[in-house]
Amino acid sequence: MPRHVDHEQRKRDITAAAMRILAERGLGALTLKSLAKELGGSITLVTHFYATRAELLQAITETVLQDYDVELAGLEEGADARERLQILLEWMLPLDEEAWIAECGRVALIGQREDDPSIDSFFDLMDTRMREYLRDHLRPLVEEERLEPMVDVLRVTVNGIVLAAVEHREEWPAKRQLAVLGQVLAAFDL
Repeated sequence: MPRHVDHEQRKRDITAAAMRILAERGLGALTLKSLAKELGGSITLVTHFYATRAELLQAITETVLQDYDVELAGLEEGADARERLQILLEWMLPLDEEAWIAECGRVALIGQREDDPSIDSFFDLMDTRMREYLRDHLRPLVEEERLEPMVDVLRVTVNGIVLAAVEHREEWPAKRQLAVLGQVLAAFDL
């Protein structure tokens, strides 16, 4: 008798394992075979759901974006506009070990953008979503003519802090990241 497999959970397990491989060993290590090994099964365990690495990378992107929406909604529940912006910006920073590992994986992918169109797509979709989040959170706080410039300022600020924290982890602990973020928000009266 065949055993029941929760297909949605299996897909989530596959994408989670793929993200771990990316973060720990980089894109070159992410193959369908290495992913199957990470999951403790045969390659068909993966190819049943994702026939190619491009399909897998697309699924990772979709999973990450869905998870972001759910996670943020939970964190922001009951917060006013300023609190929501602060929560969003802190959430975008690598303030703990898990977030730092995820950002290391993302930064490692940057060098692979031109080699694989699915990676380029990943970055385009992620940047679009992060800008949407910023726009939605800033809209109640700034005049319309300041909205897009402020989205740019905060996007560049967060990206800069993330890169500094990934490159120089000990020099950019959570306290320093938050202090810089606080200075930027104060400078723009946010």
